Amino acid sequence: MTDRQYRLVFIGLGMLLLGVMGLGWALTGATTSDATRPEILEGLSPEPDSQVPRQTSIEIDVPVDYRVEIWIDFRGSGDLAANWVRVPESEVRVIEATGQYSWQPSALGSLLREWEPGQQRVRIVWDTRVGIPDPGVYEFSFRVG
Repeated sequence: MTDRQYRLVFIGLGMLLLGVMGLGWALTGATTSDATRPEILEGLSPEPDSQVPRQTSIEIDVPVDYRVEIWIDFRGSGDLAANWVRVPESEVRVIEATGQYSWQPSALGSLLREWEPGQQRVRIVWDTRVGIPDPGVYEFSFRVG
């Protein structure tokens, strides 16, 4: 092969590599909801704007030295104003060693027995347990179907 042919082969391979990388980014890249999610929320389920079954639980993953409050919006379908209610700490499952918080409606719970079909809104409030305060709030919604 001549030098010209080698150059063309390497240029072709480079363009192929860029194409594969672009395709990978397009398929697995950050969504718009990920772009607006605060860095402190290392994990969040369900994903904002997703459609989920009625048995879905709210799962939040934060750094170990943070505490989290979960709030649910109980506004009716005709209400314009939000009606935020805090999930009691006794109903939130916490794994302090890993910074994981989760809550799921249940028959034994005081707030909800199950998610109602339709749009649901959740507010997450966090702050550090000790040291310099680092408070924050993040709201998102998902659809129960």
